[in-house]
Amino acid sequence: MEIFKGLIGNEEIKSSLGRAILDKRFSHAYIIEGAYGTGKHTIARLASASILCKNKGGKALPCGICDTCQKILSDNCTDVRFFDAFKIDDVRKIKENLYDSATECEYKIYILNDVQKMNIKAQNALLISLEEPPPHVLFFLLTTDSSYLVETIRSRAQILRTKPLDKDTIFNYVRKNCKTSLSDEALCELIVASSGSLGYVLDMLDEKKSQALLKDRERTISLISAYLNDNAESISTIASLFSLQRDKLKELLQLCLVAIRDLAVTKKHRGASLCFFSSLDDALSVASKHSLQKILGLYEAIERALLELDANVSVSNTLVSILIKKGK
Repeated sequence: MEIFKGLIGNEEIKSSLGRAILDKRFSHAYIIEGAYGTGKHTIARLASASILCKNKGGKALPCGICDTCQKILSDNCTDVRFFDAFKIDDVRKIKENLYDSATECEYKIYILNDVQKMNIKAQNALLISLEEPPPHVLFFLLTTDSSYLVETIRSRAQILRTKPLDKDTIFNYVRKNCKTSLSDEALCELIVASSGSLGYVLDMLDEKKSQALLKDRERTISLISAYLNDNAESISTIASLFSLQRDKLKELLQLCLVAIRDLAVTKKHRGASLCFFSSLDDALSVASKHSLQKILGLYEAIERALLELDANVSVSNTLVSILIKKGK
């Protein structure tokens, strides 16, 4: 039987949750934890459809064919509801209808997004519903970080953790299922920037977004090279960024730190995993021209520059101070 068709990766969750649903041993509450775009919403939606599916004995779970599955998978089922429950009033609205019977299905399922943003009052209000829920009510709590939830909530729900996808899986999925004019090289850049998030890559396939991201990555390499080379052309490159807004420069310098980290680990171990560069050859082409001491010196100078930006130092002065301090 094919379980959770359409979910890419996360084989452990497919197996454990799918088997629990088939055996009717599923929990009344699940916390699905993982980075943006790693399948949390997809898992909650497919699990809901599987629990309420009318054809559980078929070739797939959910079958995707019955009326219930089609309604749930298109977000049109009145008994499967999505919430962005950040405040106590939002949670109270859920609680008010908690004991009402399901309209058309065996269960009512609540899917709460970004629960790490809930304040303590809202979490405590939700806890009341989780402690003694009606037998016909299930919860899926989606979060990027379950440590933001109070222990009493975590102890009353089963935690499932999604995992980032590998580069090849995302690349092959996009090429097979998506229309995009991006070159293979540009797509690989997006995938590296996504840290294994398919959702992020799909969102960034928008032409304006992808162009902006690729431009930022190009700027990052140019800025790092300018500081490391330290010549007349470099000064011109650095000066061209004087007009950047403070927040944009902070974003760019944070990217520089990630890229410089790659350069440093490449100098020590060529088999190390990379976080910014899309290929080892790209990292080596920069790292091989400079000493590890110089690379680490630039890293420290940029760290100090970020502190200066927080202290309201001007953008131009911050960019110049990196040039001055990187060798100290």
